Amino acid sequence: MSQSIAIRRATPSDGFLVEGITRRIWTGRVSPESTVFRETPETVAAQIAKGGAVLLEADGALIGSGRWVAVPGPGGQGRWMEVKRIGVLPGFTGQGLGAHVLAALEAWGQEQGAKGAQLAIRADQPRLIGFYADLGYVRADDVDLTTHNPLSPPPFGMRKWFRAGEGAV
Repeated sequence: MSQSIAIRRATPSDGFLVEGITRRIWTGRVSPESTVFRETPETVAAQIAKGGAVLLEADGALIGSGRWVAVPGPGGQGRWMEVKRIGVLPGFTGQGLGAHVLAALEAWGQEQGAKGAQLAIRADQPRLIGFYADLGYVRADDVDLTTHNPLSPPPFGMRKWFRAGEGAV
């Protein structure tokens, strides 16, 4: 039986849903020092208000999410987006759903004038470098993150420039 998969844009009032599914996704998969475990529905709602978030559903049940916030571009030039906290529940990994979440976030960011995207990969998740490289991201040691975690090793920065018209919906 095939599942019905849907992605919908979240609003700040969905902060509790985004925080809850993100916590479920990250628990047991990343270090307990991760900043994800210090988030609250209110801090997530405030982050959504500075960019956006999407919720991923399978047959109406939440299975994943992702977020973005507006940031200055490389060297402080232009409007960019920082992609944050893309994830799906363990039973749904390996199906390309994370790439769909990322595409939805990128399209939204471009609608809002973003010229490119940046993101960070935790040092304990290096396998994700290849995932994002396959989606057009390149390593960038100068990515300046909006959220820093002094309790974890520095993450790997990655960046992608959007081409004119790419991702527009």
